[in-house]
Amino acid sequence: MTAAAQRGVASVEAAAAILRVLRAHNQLVGLQALAAQTGMSASRVHHYMVSLVRTGLVRQDPQSKGYVLGAFALELGLAAADSLSIQHTSAAWLHRLSEQTGESSFFAVPSPRGPLIVRWEQGSRPLTVHARLGTVMPLLNSATGLVWLAFDRERSLPVLEAELRRIDPASRQALRRARQEDAEAVRRAGIARTRGTMISNVNALSCPVLTRSRQFAGILTVLGLGGYFAADAKGRTARLLRTCAADFGRTLA
Repeated sequence: MTAAAQRGVASVEAAAAILRVLRAHNQLVGLQALAAQTGMSASRVHHYMVSLVRTGLVRQDPQSKGYVLGAFALELGLAAADSLSIQHTSAAWLHRLSEQTGESSFFAVPSPRGPLIVRWEQGSRPLTVHARLGTVMPLLNSATGLVWLAFDRERSLPVLEAELRRIDPASRQALRRARQEDAEAVRRAGIARTRGTMISNVNALSCPVLTRSRQFAGILTVLGLGGYFAADAKGRTARLLRTCAADFGRTLA
């Protein structure tokens, strides 16, 4: 039997359409906007939202009354990420990287909201933060996000625009131009670095993982405290990171 001939549940498909809109926006979305973008009436969308909020798939902001994806949607996303073979494959490479450098490291893959951390390795040196699995790294101020912007432009640009919509409109154009110039420099260099831009005194280096066919697969990031880790793009840790990312990529079709 073909997919077109199979009977389905219309209400489930309608709810999925609403969830897709919320996923695409990556910010609070009002009831009227949801109705317009799904082609449903506002009253019908409201009925769905009651159930979606109850199940935890959607969360409603108590002040604006807008909607975003909820905690249960995140749990489902993490479960899906856990099923990715590359998530498990990355473990050995992260272990090698942290063992060689002494710093903590993580692997992130593209998601509709930004680079999603799917694997973490603790280093031997102290670190005041721990990046939780499921953390989404921003494009505007993280080395991980900058690598995604540099090497996966088609998927990352809509996420960059969503982040820009949350800042002062007067600053958007200049920041957009600056970030795109930064991404071009990273694309040429093959590595990105940040120093205390997300968390004070925590520095990071990030490299893309490209498959044998030069397809973007994810990002390897090393991070550590400024007193131990200068995040020198030409230093020993950067060389080890580049080599690890390249070796990892050569194992991927």
